[in-house]
Amino acid sequence: MKNVYNVGIIGVGIVGERLIKTFNRNPRFRIIQITDKNPQRLEEMSEKYDLTGVNEYQQILDNALVDLVYLAVPPKHHHSIGMKIIESGKAFFCEKPLANSTKEARDMYTAAQEKGIINAMNFPLPYTNAVKKAENLIEENYLGKLRRIELTGYFAEWPRHWQQNPWIDTKEQGGFTREVFTHYMQLVQRFYGNVFDIQSQIKYPSDEELSERELLATGCLTNGVNILINGLCDVGREDFLSLTLLGENGVIALRNWRHIWIAQKDEILKRLPAEEEDTSEKVVIELAKALDGEPANLITFKDGYETHGIIEELLKGRQ
Repeated sequence: MKNVYNVGIIGVGIVGERLIKTFNRNPRFRIIQITDKNPQRLEEMSEKYDLTGVNEYQQILDNALVDLVYLAVPPKHHHSIGMKIIESGKAFFCEKPLANSTKEARDMYTAAQEKGIINAMNFPLPYTNAVKKAENLIEENYLGKLRRIELTGYFAEWPRHWQQNPWIDTKEQGGFTREVFTHYMQLVQRFYGNVFDIQSQIKYPSDEELSERELLATGCLTNGVNILINGLCDVGREDFLSLTLLGENGVIALRNWRHIWIAQKDEILKRLPAEEEDTSEKVVIELAKALDGEPANLITFKDGYETHGIIEELLKGRQ
């Protein structure tokens, strides 16, 4: 019989609640403590899921029964809390972005490496069936020689209606570049390596505290292939996301998180079947493997640090 691992959760907002459900569905995990700075939210989640709520996150770190800590607080608190999690020696599962600056992300990545702890990021996109199909097509040389990568994101409103919180629309922590484009830039790195020579133009609203409303940027891969990045919010259309890989022989487009469209020369783009799935369940399965001491497919702090460097460069753009 395999071990059951005890989980402590720091931060039980919208995303934190999703992971409560995911951990509860997996018999390899048992949530034994949760905490949140909002006492009403903590009480609500404790009662709704019959969990033990504690007032301070340090109580979770001091609990010798906790094997894994999941951190889901606003990004500006990731570094301060995260470094204490690393110091505790517990396995560490962190929401993206890893931290609120590349320097902080590097600190956390380095500290986790030195401590030798299991570390992982909640980047669910690589676990989708659509991305797996794209990876297989790339390996089969479906594209031929890669010519260009284009990332496009249109948002009818920002923040999105389902994600209203105090920080998601702040220049300090939020915006679609950090919150959405991070996922796709991590995917580009997964496929092709790092992105260099980033040049960007960025527009903000009149309120200097709010996040970006427009981003136009370019960069290139180590092999010289260019990447174009186009983000725009507050537009009169439905939300749309697309990471398009353009090759000499074919095109692969990953659209709206879970859909894959492909075509080769003289063909019309067609959508391939890709079953909808709960990617967070797949991530949790990989966490169990890592805790068992087995090889696991995890997005690590190293990946999170490298992606953060790209996002920070994009946000340095000319205004």
